[in-house]
Amino acid sequence: MSGKTAQISVEILSEIFKMAKMAVPEEISDENLLAALFEIKNKEVSIPPAESFDEEQPFIPSSNNILVIDDIGVVTYQLRILLRNLGYSVSIAKDIFSGLNTFVKSNYAFVIMDLFVSTEQEGFTLLNETKKIITKNNLDTKIIVITASNKAENRVKCLNGGADIFLKKDTGWQDKLIELIENFRPDTLE
Repeated sequence: MSGKTAQISVEILSEIFKMAKMAVPEEISDENLLAALFEIKNKEVSIPPAESFDEEQPFIPSSNNILVIDDIGVVTYQLRILLRNLGYSVSIAKDIFSGLNTFVKSNYAFVIMDLFVSTEQEGFTLLNETKKIITKNNLDTKIIVITASNKAENRVKCLNGGADIFLKKDTGWQDKLIELIENFRPDTLE
């Protein structure tokens, strides 16, 4: 991650330590975070199953609610402005944990997720867990995966994993995204 600095909340860091089955230090520093990351690097760490999230309300997707999950601020800012100008209500999440927690606490017609949040493996985990929640609750939420990756196999893997749309971040991708969302919008289907 050259030139990029991640900012992670203490709560998320605590969850990382717990998932690695490590004691959460009294004070979280760069050194003990680095130690935890080295320890979990070769472990298979997964997020809690969909059933363990606190479901405060039934899922009734609104055609105006969109969740954007991307760790790059310029992308989330850009999409928030574009989508709000079209009348959508936009929620933003910058990592897998806040993305899933935000998703289960509200009703979304679309989830737009970057495949590399913040790693490819986490992106596929996010896709899989989001699809499980959608299936379990019989939702009509559409998953749109966006990525700058040039790997052809990622498209197949995402579509087989439950994504409704796979969109490469190349020239004009924002316009294409808006067009795809507008085509799925229920009021345009009537």
